Amino acid sequence: MPINCCILRQRSGETYFPTLDKMKVQVFLEGIHAADGEHILLPLSSCALLLIAHYCNSEQFSFVFVNNDKECSQYMPIPLRGMQRIEHKFTDLESIPQPVCRVLMPAVFDSSVNLVRSGLCVVARHMIRIADAISPNQHLKDLLGFREGSLRMCAEVSGWTKLCEVELPHSVTMLVHQISAAKLASENGNPIQVQFSGDLVKLEAHFAKPPRVHNDDRWRRDELTKLQADTKDDEKYLTLIKSVKVEKSLFSFEKVTILPHGCRKFRVEKDIAKELQLLEHTMLISMEQINMDEAKEKESSIWLNKQQVCSLIQSLTYQDIQLIHLYSEGVEMTLADICLFVYFYFLMEALSFDQSGLSNFLPRVLSWLHHMTSLPRLQAAAFACGLNIQGLKSGLEAQTSLVEGQAMVEFFRSNVEQVMENDMELSRRCRTKHKAIKPEVVEALNKVKRKGIEPIIGQHLRGHCVQLDWKAFPSAVHPREGEVPLKRVERKCQQLENLATAIQEVARPDDIIVDFCSGGGHLGIVVAYLLPQCKVCLVENKEESLMKARSRIESLNLTNIILYQCNLDYFVGKFDVGTCLHACGTATDMVLSLCLRNNAAFVICPCCYGSIQRTHLLSYPRSKLYQDCGVTYTEFLTLGHAADQTEFNIALEQQGRLCMNLVDFDRAQLAIESDYKVNLCSLQPLTCSPKNNLLIGQQLMCDQFGD
Repeated sequence: MPINCCILRQRSGETYFPTLDKMKVQVFLEGIHAADGEHILLPLSSCALLLIAHYCNSEQFSFVFVNNDKECSQYMPIPLRGMQRIEHKFTDLESIPQPVCRVLMPAVFDSSVNLVRSGLCVVARHMIRIADAISPNQHLKDLLGFREGSLRMCAEVSGWTKLCEVELPHSVTMLVHQISAAKLASENGNPIQVQFSGDLVKLEAHFAKPPRVHNDDRWRRDELTKLQADTKDDEKYLTLIKSVKVEKSLFSFEKVTILPHGCRKFRVEKDIAKELQLLEHTMLISMEQINMDEAKEKESSIWLNKQQVCSLIQSLTYQDIQLIHLYSEGVEMTLADICLFVYFYFLMEALSFDQSGLSNFLPRVLSWLHHMTSLPRLQAAAFACGLNIQGLKSGLEAQTSLVEGQAMVEFFRSNVEQVMENDMELSRRCRTKHKAIKPEVVEALNKVKRKGIEPIIGQHLRGHCVQLDWKAFPSAVHPREGEVPLKRVERKCQQLENLATAIQEVARPDDIIVDFCSGGGHLGIVVAYLLPQCKVCLVENKEESLMKARSRIESLNLTNIILYQCNLDYFVGKFDVGTCLHACGTATDMVLSLCLRNNAAFVICPCCYGSIQRTHLLSYPRSKLYQDCGVTYTEFLTLGHAADQTEFNIALEQQGRLCMNLVDFDRAQLAIESDYKVNLCSLQPLTCSPKNNLLIGQQLMCDQFGD
């Protein structure tokens, strides 16, 4: 009987797992039996996790495929033999734990610590860490990349996570569906026209850029040191010399370093015209000559002996080392490559492994895909998963179509460049914030003034009586137990008082209260302690923060809190009150949208106005009032930029406060247009934070504000 894996504690940045060899980790996935009885049908996210489980070669995972009554025509078929090595079962939504029903799958539920993990990236990272803890000699944690940052940030912040977790799965699924439908409708073998996705072209453009490497100069220096040492080792020199070429005056070669997962490559290309003059173009015929078998290139090739090659390598500088963008996140293979491999496998399978239609659009992506098929461990995992890895490899190596007489797919694209220009850049963090100059701020302020937009500022529901008796609380309730720096403790307490007392005013017994972007649980723990008759959910993307909250919850013996590690939009359960303290930029608007969708009351303290930007879920301005007044997206970003200039005792503080009020008034208007009564007020005292606006809202039919 599978039981769940829990995390006991964190120490020095590492996660510790108890006796994992005796445990099974249940992974809940969307999936159903196919009608033919020989396949299962899965969305791409489930397929990716299945391949990851096989890649980890771990028996630690138990898969629960859940029929959630979704349209399955866009699911991918996996042969049942792909499940032979993995414990699994099929069930329905009514039979899975209730906490899992509140999030999008895939999900993992650690019942012993009341923690649900949700989303492809979160669950995939968790599986890698579990497998690495069991078999550290396999170095699976290397797949999490530099500082374990691969796919760590949420899609709203990271353009890279957004592409891997949201855009590409959707785009590839749509393409596969279109290709399949077009093939069925095709007559007489005529070419099939399918519109190409801008998301795929975005990935192709990403591969064309130099790889991003932290402290790349140090990398180059280290690689150069190793390279120069290799020239003194006969065995390593013989391996290196096979790729050395000297054509005309260009000295070039590639060096490959084998890693536990994949490899790392760099290239050297250097003009050695001056060095050749010193060598007087000497041609030496010996066993150590380069390009011996390339007779056709004799006219353009120059022959150097070992001493001369070693001399050239010793003369290189770190600037001659060119790191090769071999994998999706740079120079080393990460978890993202495994996920992307699954997407492009199914796209190629839909094309009968004929890459000719893609070659004009995605030459670099296809080159990456071909390299991935050469990795023995990935080959074995794909085969165990039931994927036709040999068919994929043959298709990528074929010069012509593999399927005679079948209608060829022809892709066309429309406005791809515009899509790419307006979207996030592919990095682990968001693109540079919008910055506005003074005339733009003045113009935006003048426009809203001409349109008669004037924020209405109210008062806290408890007036000035927002204080809590912290001395009467157990010590673990106090934010100082959550590692808040001593100089910030008093201000943090004041911030928490304002939100907690407002929640007390709008919440009712048995309500479900969700603390979004909960961090270490400062607010949620206070609320759970003050309202023991309510259930409190802490929603946070960072596992480290939730583990800090977990230790405090255990010491307080609070049983009315459950933890969710997921993106905001992956929490789909019903709730009655939503709250967040200083959710950055767009996160504030996502919380507000979730509250409005659930007809829930909200207590929201915004932050980081300059980080606001359009996403796949949100556009700006939010309210119909601002839209009807002609406030543009750029003008709204300008207000957000100026709203961050609210630090006390600076020249722009008054202007910044006005802009902050204007941005939050747009949010308040959005709720008002959804039949809410909204109070836009300030935290008390104002000095507890420069970002001291507070939005309190409740549906009119549930109004407790009074007249």
